[in-house]
Amino acid sequence: MDSKVTNCSFHHGLGWGISVRSSSNIHFEQNVVYGFRPVGVSFASANNITFNNNIVGHIWERILETFKFIDKRGAVIVCSYFNEKDNCKDIFVNDNLVAGAQYAGFIAPGHTCGDTTSKIFRNNTARSMHGSIGGGMGAVVYPDPSTA
Repeated sequence: MDSKVTNCSFHHGLGWGISVRSSSNIHFEQNVVYGFRPVGVSFASANNITFNNNIVGHIWERILETFKFIDKRGAVIVCSYFNEKDNCKDIFVNDNLVAGAQYAGFIAPGHTCGDTTSKIFRNNTARSMHGSIGGGMGAVVYPDPSTA
């Protein structure tokens, strides 16, 4: 049986809005994630996850002064933060809106060239990205390791 997170509001924090790691069978729908640093939503080493019809916004970089380090991440990150790409499968990100992220709105796997039937990443909107050096992209797409 799947777990569901629906119609919730997550707002304002100095950490990540939602972090799903080493988990399976979770459905997120019609949630709002707003005002976090540096990641709005992250999926890592996860399986059978759907993230549909959500809004993620106002995701800022976090500067760690102690280490002179800047986290440049994104609003919705699919299996790329911890280099766990090979440990993820069946993650579907569809019909979401991202607005106001520093580095990238979405960081997600692509699909095979010419494949018009893939449903892993569809109908998402990224707007108002306010990039710092090397950022401000609507999406960063990397090759899907399951098709390599």
